[in-house]
Amino acid sequence: MSPPRTANINARQLSDRILAAAPNGGGAASMTDRIVAGDPATVITGIATTAMASVDALRAAAAKGRNLVVSYDPAFWSDGDSFDHLEGNRLFALKRDFVRANKLVILNLHDHWQSGIDTGMARALGWERYRQTPGQPAYALPRTTLLALARSLHTALDDRTMRVVGDPALPVARVAASWGNAKQLPTIALLNSSADVVVCGYSHEWEAVEYAQDMIATGAKKGLILLGEAKSVDGGMRYCADWLRTVVREVPVEHIPATEPYWNPQHMPKGVA
Repeated sequence: MSPPRTANINARQLSDRILAAAPNGGGAASMTDRIVAGDPATVITGIATTAMASVDALRAAAAKGRNLVVSYDPAFWSDGDSFDHLEGNRLFALKRDFVRANKLVILNLHDHWQSGIDTGMARALGWERYRQTPGQPAYALPRTTLLALARSLHTALDDRTMRVVGDPALPVARVAASWGNAKQLPTIALLNSSADVVVCGYSHEWEAVEYAQDMIATGAKKGLILLGEAKSVDGGMRYCADWLRTVVREVPVEHIPATEPYWNPQHMPKGVA
């Protein structure tokens, strides 16, 4: 059954409702989670969720008439979407003007959606039944190898360019996940836990990556898989669309998959020979 439609609900009304209902925060203030582009008084005709409000995602949303874009990561290339020093930037002006011309509004939903990312990624990978502790991204999978696990992630997420640290033949069963940005100290703690492998979005190579490399060089049996930011949260934003349909019934909601920015000579973008 199609959701009922109510005319003239605006972006500010929907933003307030979404932030109040989201599983993390309960409406608490966040420097990140707010409308960052567009007119809050804009009447909303549909909602699109996406990992990143890239130009590709904004174009897709506009073409589908989904003019409230709910994005996990910032649209303007900085933590919290700071506009400092961007006013003279040509690309900033082009992106801002596209938002205005198409009557789009961008809502960042990051701090309030942390547990939603974990739930959605577990669903995307079929890992829900393997969760060790409720609410925690730690999983006891059927015994496999680091290479086989990486291949399964590549297939499930259509991830062209993941990177792996560790022996491909390493036996693994216990997996800890840090979706998105794997910050230094929390990721080092995961590497020192009972997990055989840590799966994350990305990390500074001189922090957790080098730490994992040095652990392995000194005899530790560990693995680290870096999926890339977009691929490590996209399942969470697909789940966000499902969740939003229970919160917002006035307008249609859909997910726009993130465009993976990377390619390599072994894994070319779709449509390139």
